Amino acid sequence: MYDDKINSSSVFFATLGCPKNEVDGQIWLSNLSKSGFKIVDNPDEADFLFVNTCAFIEDARRESTEMIEAMGNIKRKSSDKKIFIVGCWAQKDGAKLLERFPFVDGVLGNLDIEIAHKFFLENYDKNEKLVHIPNEPRNWYSTYDFLRTYPYAYIRIAEGCDNNCSYCVIPSIRSSFRSVPVEIVIQQAKSLIENNYKELILVGQETSRYGQDLDGDVDLSYLLEKLDALDGDFSIRVMYLHPLRVTKKLIDTIARLPKVINYLDIPLQHYDDDILRRMNRGYDSAYIDRMLDMIKSSDADFALRTTFIVGFPGENDRKFENLLNFVSAGHFLHQGVFKYSLEIGTPASEFPDRVPGDIASLRKELLEMVQDEIVIDHNIKLENNVVEAIVDRHAIREGISIARMPYDAPEIDREIRVQGIREPGEKVNIRIIKALTHNFLGIIEE
Repeated sequence: MYDDKINSSSVFFATLGCPKNEVDGQIWLSNLSKSGFKIVDNPDEADFLFVNTCAFIEDARRESTEMIEAMGNIKRKSSDKKIFIVGCWAQKDGAKLLERFPFVDGVLGNLDIEIAHKFFLENYDKNEKLVHIPNEPRNWYSTYDFLRTYPYAYIRIAEGCDNNCSYCVIPSIRSSFRSVPVEIVIQQAKSLIENNYKELILVGQETSRYGQDLDGDVDLSYLLEKLDALDGDFSIRVMYLHPLRVTKKLIDTIARLPKVINYLDIPLQHYDDDILRRMNRGYDSAYIDRMLDMIKSSDADFALRTTFIVGFPGENDRKFENLLNFVSAGHFLHQGVFKYSLEIGTPASEFPDRVPGDIASLRKELLEMVQDEIVIDHNIKLENNVVEAIVDRHAIREGISIARMPYDAPEIDREIRVQGIREPGEKVNIRIIKALTHNFLGIIEE
């Protein structure tokens, strides 16, 4: 039974960071909505302002800081509002955030959102600062039904990480690796399909390790088989594959299953052998070459995405050139580049030979320029071709719709802008009339 105060209260919820954090946000929103809170899109109209933060690197914390301070400005205009920090930064730094942001009313960790939500319900109306940081993962694969990403939805199939890359704080925030039980993933998928979601995107810190902690002969290929067998008009995309677990079995499974998109997101982080060793990635450049050869030998045509870190300690000009030459070979359709972020408590934070920030920035720009040339050459070849696409959203004021091809993941890859309003989830044929670096202009073929 909801009390009258909850039923008359509203929540604004801002999520920053990666799709895994988006899933956490969906769980929070689902729980808050079921508890009786009204979810609103305008923070000025809300009684409670939630910021679901990211803390992976300094740039992420900077973005989170900007959002928290923006909420603080709103609170100053209406002092009866309350601000709560949740997400990875809350889990990482806990009560320290109350010192950094004294106008914030509470900090709630993400290791057990169900318990954090219960704590909030029991204490939200108290006139005191609230801090609840779970120290062990328990209710971490909650089901959820409050989604704002139609026509696609993220399904978390695993949480945590055991890889211990030398630069990464994720294991200390998200704990050790654990798989969501197969039946829970299937249950979530069925619910999404019944609600007409067109693309199910499987996420986790490392999806390719899926099943290693479950009973029986369960792995990612097994899960994909089960999902592909479900009835409905939908597709499946897998993100965050660790190179060491991109196997021929997995490649063949993705290529064979009709509902699984031939899209491989494989974060490599570097190509130079010494840098890979320092990063504790567990593979070298020769392994990367063999993996790419295996993928290219498949009968399927895969779109490849990766990410790289530049400016890692010890990355001199020669080692960066090794990476630059590798990128120049054009293996990848999509690429993300990040400057190394020193994270206190990680082994890499103690490494000597740090790269100055201006040099790291220049290297990031160079890597992006090389990749842009590769992408525009690829995109130009699509001009005057008709492609299949799905509409993600529209902008009524501009009179346009935004769509994307199967080879493009939402939010991070290429988009197609077309004149006219089409509903999200609608599948259309689009003639590409102009190729840009990261996007296209097109017209819908009726």
